[in-house]
Amino acid sequence: MFKLIQQGQTIARRLYNNRIHIREDLALALQHAWTLPYLTSPWSAESLTRSELHPLSYNNWGDVINLSLQAMVPLERRTYSPGTLACYPEHYAVGAPREKWFFINGICTSPPVAILNGLELAKAFHRPIHLIHTPTSGVLWDLWDSMTARTLRKDGLLGRLAYDVVKEALRHHDKVVIVGHSQGTIVASYIARKLLKDKRYRHHAPKLEIYCIAGVADSFRVDPDLSAHFGRGVPYVEHFANGLDFFCRIGVLAHLDNTSGAVFVLPNRTGHLLNDHYIPGIWRGEYCNKRSRLYKYIDGNTPASNDYVQHNLNMDDDSADDEAANDDHAEAS
Repeated sequence: MFKLIQQGQTIARRLYNNRIHIREDLALALQHAWTLPYLTSPWSAESLTRSELHPLSYNNWGDVINLSLQAMVPLERRTYSPGTLACYPEHYAVGAPREKWFFINGICTSPPVAILNGLELAKAFHRPIHLIHTPTSGVLWDLWDSMTARTLRKDGLLGRLAYDVVKEALRHHDKVVIVGHSQGTIVASYIARKLLKDKRYRHHAPKLEIYCIAGVADSFRVDPDLSAHFGRGVPYVEHFANGLDFFCRIGVLAHLDNTSGAVFVLPNRTGHLLNDHYIPGIWRGEYCNKRSRLYKYIDGNTPASNDYVQHNLNMDDDSADDEAANDDHAEAS
């Protein structure tokens, strides 16, 4: 009972301390609610990738029933892959990898959906994609977790495991790439902030590249000193957004002043699903006129060592310090 009282007091304190953020987010949600019907449209319009919503995209009807139940039934579940399971493209010759790619999923992502996403990313970039699977607890609890991570600054619930996986990969590889989708961009933002604060691993930050797709995060921090030294964002980050994607409109597109890195937008494009609405456009270079660094990885290619899009460092030192303080408070509680 005493523990429950303490938890209630912690939540109440967090709600009060972040009341301004809560009001802002509620106002954004109401302002852009008219775009909610576009989240899953167009449906299965691309032949380039397999749709998350099409039953034939999965191995069997058991997978379809599993993913449907996991999205609807509120139940705490364990991660299917803490960065261990890799999705490989066809005809891939396994060698000694100098780089490692991770995918961090969004909400309502059961293992079959995470694997489907990973396979489509592997096909697009012709590289193994390791899954850092954030399990779904059902749509309502997933939205609550996203809100506590973003609005209430309790990033540790989603990000600590992912950070541990990424920092170990940075030790052993020349380059580590994170592709985050939706809620996964909140986790990626936490990883970047945590890495820059970690004195033991901070020197690995120039090796980290983060690509945020359908970003719902309200900020993204890079290090101003390291960025000035290397002439690019450190860690390097790019964002891809559909202009009529509700979560982008309340996320990255509503917080450009707090978002470092190039933001590529297709203003009139709808949809929030990774396979259906983002990978094909990224594959064809439509978001960036084939300028982005992520596009230059397509089909197994590798960009030049100096082939970066000029970053915009929009966060001043004060806002970065505020985020660091929020992280410390979140982990302490």
